[in-house]
Amino acid sequence: MPTDRPNPLRLAILGIDGSGKSTVARCLAERALVGGRHAVLSCVRPHENPDAPLHELSRHLDVLSKEADRLGSPELKLAVLYLQMCTYGVGERFVTRELGVDVVVSERHPVIDALAYLPLYRSAIVRAAGPGRADAVRAKLAALPAESVEAAAAWCEALGRRSARPAPKLETLAGELVALAGRPAAEQIAEFRVRFGTGLPDIAVLLDVAVETAADRIGARDRRAEQHERPDRLIRLRDGYDRALPAFGAVALHRIQVGARPPGDVAAEIARLVTAGAR
Repeated sequence: MPTDRPNPLRLAILGIDGSGKSTVARCLAERALVGGRHAVLSCVRPHENPDAPLHELSRHLDVLSKEADRLGSPELKLAVLYLQMCTYGVGERFVTRELGVDVVVSERHPVIDALAYLPLYRSAIVRAAGPGRADAVRAKLAALPAESVEAAAAWCEALGRRSARPAPKLETLAGELVALAGRPAAEQIAEFRVRFGTGLPDIAVLLDVAVETAADRIGARDRRAEQHERPDRLIRLRDGYDRALPAFGAVALHRIQVGARPPGDVAAEIARLVTAGAR
């Protein structure tokens, strides 16, 4: 029988791209945590979560995310990033209710990251604003893999049914999100909690790393850098976290200076936070 755990401990690993979130999350997935059975979830790539649903949708959204980077389209990138974040609540509910886990560790957190990333994309989109932007996005979508576009559109329809609101449209979603960025932080948090279908974490761990170190790590990866992974944008993203996090006063925040520390050491420190939080 499924076990509904209404109050699992939730811990989010935050930080700019290249801070080591994915590596530390993998370390945590491989170790036992005091506090009960745990699951480690990717906020934006659920196909990397062996115990969570939506793998096929996640792969299609990942295709569109990479295409948005190739095209240099901030509107499409923001729209797809939002749709990826909308998968998180589904995975979280599945592992807590169906698998009965007691601790959920997330690589990123959709609500916190929305407030950190949105100003960065907002400025890029506002700079490119003008008539015909929705038509331009629509034209880009027409040239992308049809199966992935159709999967994203079907997910938009599902989100509309879930919220009893009009379904978002890929070509206009970025503009809708940019408008939200102008609202007070408390209103944004409340809105995104509803949209993403998730609560706030109990504990947030910010992996603090020098932008130069993060940029070097990104440059060593065997893939195209994402739009927000340029060094100048990493600086702005780091500032974005610093501006956003004070609005989450109910969340216990811990900063870990990463530097050259081995990922296993960082994971061990986070495991100790889980142990303390589970008491």
